[in-house]
Amino acid sequence: MGQRIDQFCEQLRTKLTQIDGSMKDLKGKIDSKASKADQDVQAYLDKIDSRIAQNQTKVSAAQAKMKDWVEARKVETRSKIADWKTKREIGKLSNRADRAEQYAAAAIVVAAAAVDEAERASVEAWLARQDTDAAPAKQTANA
Repeated sequence: MGQRIDQFCEQLRTKLTQIDGSMKDLKGKIDSKASKADQDVQAYLDKIDSRIAQNQTKVSAAQAKMKDWVEARKVETRSKIADWKTKREIGKLSNRADRAEQYAAAAIVVAAAAVDEAERASVEAWLARQDTDAAPAKQTANA
């Protein structure tokens, strides 16, 4: 299980590093080409949307696996697991460990998807703020 945790940490670190690099690149484009920034940001948002859409089937499957594990965990009470240990029911214990590892792998997929969604939300927030800042100020009635 330690290897899976290390793998998750590395995958998350890589994903965050890629996002950081992409966001810095995007910021550089925005700073250097303010007039074309909205187009660049929209193109970047389209790439994020495409990535999210491509992963949707995998994420849905992972969420289903996580739900299955939660349901199985309700059935596998501590006393039942203790009984398996006492009776040395290796098959049942091994199946439980396999399901737990599958749950962990599924949780990694869902966590990575959440990072993609957070990236998308950040870009959309920037676009929304730009729309607000670009809108002419409301004229007061006395002006």
